[in-house]
Formats: sequence, C-alpha cells, structure tokens
Amino acid sequence: MRPETELDLGPDLAGQVKERAEELIRAAETLYIAGARYEGNSVSGTAYVGGGMFDYLIAPRLLKLVVVGVSAY
Repeated sequence: MRPETELDLGPDLAGQVKERAEELIRAAETLYIAGARYEGNSVSGTAYVGGGMFDYLIAPRLLKLVVVGVSAY
C-alpha cells in the first residue's frame, strides 16, 4: 500500500506533497553537500501546497526528509 493511500489523502494533495518534498530535499542536498560531516541540527519547517500544508523534518547527516504531518483545507 502506498503511504498516501494509508493517510487517505486525495491524489492531488498527495502528489503535491510528494513534489514539494522532493524539491525540499534537492535544495537540502545543495546546502548540505557533505551531509555526513554536517555539524548542525536537523532542519524543520512547514510547506504549503494547493489544498493543504505539511510539516517536515530534514536530517542533513542522512539527507532524508520526513513528512511529520499533513493538513488538508
């Protein structure tokens, strides 16, 4: 089962969250090129997409982005 199905997000919102999350991780890759040597803290934020928003956490040392919450409106 796909995560967006498990969360019961509509396909439009799920697609927008995925697209924006991919943009954010690409941006993080440029900021944290030497991710394994990154000495700072994790980065968190809120991203807004059409029809909703999501909170995320970036772990620079792992170059991973975790969506921690999605709100539809």
